[in-house]
Amino acid sequence: MANAAIAAPGVVSPSAKKSKPKTRRGGVPLLRWLTRNWVWDSFILLCIIANAAILGYDAHYGETNAYHAQIELWNTYFLWIFTAELAIEFLAQGPKRYFKSGWNWFDMAVIGLSWIAVTPAISALRTLRVVRVFRLVSAVPQMRRVVEALFGAMPGILATLAILAVVFYIGAVMGTTLFHEEEGFGDLGESALSLFALSQFDGWGDTIARLQPEYPYAWFFVLTFTVIAAFAVLNLFIGVIVEAVQQAPQEEIKEELDDVQEDVEGIAVAQEDAAVVQQRILDEVRALRSEVAALRGAPPASA
Repeated sequence: MANAAIAAPGVVSPSAKKSKPKTRRGGVPLLRWLTRNWVWDSFILLCIIANAAILGYDAHYGETNAYHAQIELWNTYFLWIFTAELAIEFLAQGPKRYFKSGWNWFDMAVIGLSWIAVTPAISALRTLRVVRVFRLVSAVPQMRRVVEALFGAMPGILATLAILAVVFYIGAVMGTTLFHEEEGFGDLGESALSLFALSQFDGWGDTIARLQPEYPYAWFFVLTFTVIAAFAVLNLFIGVIVEAVQQAPQEEIKEELDDVQEDVEGIAVAQEDAAVVQQRILDEVRALRSEVAALRGAPPASA
C-alpha cells in the first residue's frame, strides 16, 4: 500500500494533462525591456537625425570642407551604432518575432546598403549612405503609421490610378483629334502632358485663351476634363489615402492587443505550472500521511 501510495505522486493529474502548452515569447527579457524604453528610442532617433545632418553638411560643402575627415569618422560610428541596434533588437525579440516584422526587414536592408556604401572601390556607392535617413521613418511611430497606411491602401490607390489613366487616355485622344494643329496637342504624349498640366491648373487660362479663337467649343472640353480629372478622380485618390490613414490607429491597437495577449498567455502558463507543482506537493503530502498511518497500524486518513 505504501509503495502504491508513493508511486501516485509521479502520475500527472488529469487537469495537468488537459492543459495545452502555450507559446512563450522569445528573446532576452532584459534586452526587450531596454528596447522598449523611451531613452533607447530617443537615443536612436537622435543618432539618425545627427547622421542625416552631417551627411547633408558634407554634401553641401563638398569633400574639401574642414570637417570632412571628422564626418567620415562619425559616419562609421553611426553605422556601427545602427548595426548594434539591429543585433540588440534581434536578441530582444527573438528570431520568430523579429523576422515577422516588415520594418525589421526594412532596417536590415537600409543598414546593408549602408555597409555597401562603405566600399572604397566604387565611389558612386557612397551616395547610398543617405539611405540611412530612411530609418527615420521606422523610428518615428507616426511616420511609420502613415507608410503602413499607404501600403494598406495600395489596392485602392492602384484602382484609382487605373481610373485616372483611363480618363487621361480618353482626354488625350480627344484633345489630339480636336486640336491637332495647336501647340501641346500634336500627338498623344503632348496632349497627355498638356492635360496633366491642366489638371494641376497650370496655365489653365492661357490654354483657354489660345484655343478659344479657333475652337469656340474648346472651353467645354477643357472645363469638362478639369472637373473630371482634378475634382473627381484626384480627390477620390486623396480620399483613399485619408481613409487608410484613419484606419491605421486601429491596426496599431490590434498589434498592441496581440502583445497584451502574449503577456497574458505567459502569465497563464506560469499559473498552470504553479498549479501542477501545487498538485504534486499535495499528492506527496497525502502519500506521506498514508505511509505514516500504515506504519502506525491505523487506517489511512481520508484525503
